[in-house]
Amino acid sequence: MRKTVVITGATDGLGKALAILLSKEYDLAVCGRKQEKMESLLSLLDPSADVYSECFDMQDDTALHTFCEHVKAHFAKIDVLVNNAGANLKKEPVSDMSIDLLKQMLQLNCISHLEMIQEFYPGMKNDGGGHIINVLSSCCLYHNETMAGYTASKDAMDAISKTLLKEAKADNIKVTCVYPGGIDTAFRAVPKHEYLKPETVAGMIKNAMEVEDGAVQELVIRPLVENNIQ
Repeated sequence: MRKTVVITGATDGLGKALAILLSKEYDLAVCGRKQEKMESLLSLLDPSADVYSECFDMQDDTALHTFCEHVKAHFAKIDVLVNNAGANLKKEPVSDMSIDLLKQMLQLNCISHLEMIQEFYPGMKNDGGGHIINVLSSCCLYHNETMAGYTASKDAMDAISKTLLKEAKADNIKVTCVYPGGIDTAFRAVPKHEYLKPETVAGMIKNAMEVEDGAVQELVIRPLVENNIQ
């Protein structure tokens, strides 16, 4: 029987690459913000996959919870949740940081991920296990100028993830924290082809999903050109 994977932020970059890769072997529930990008993604997925999709803003709590209810109605079981949606809304020094933008990044990069976990955790527990994969950032492993807001939002989710990792063992639920370095995606205003391909990181996440006799708890992958190592 094919397993089912939920992927947020699935219409661009890493999420898109992961959805395309997994559709060959898994059923999918995917979400993104823009309908035209979703239609493009759906056209690239393997036709063997049962796919449920919706478009909405992850900062919209009502839309997020509605999506989760629809997913649980569509699929009998959710095996893997990949919290991938996220954004760095602005780089700025701490002295000039926008409180409003910080709140938005905390909502998008942390709170929405927690909401997704709380939606699907009870079902995984009742089914005897599951896997939660939180895509964080290598910024959690170092701190750089003008990146305080984004780093703070990712650090907050990192703290939740590492605590959950310990708590979820009792329910046979695996937790994987993914810390990618620079990825060459539309996330960046200027392409950087020396950075990681999204397909490379997607392959690593798939490998982590398929470990049967253990768990990949932390996955760090950086491009060779990057020196952000603490």
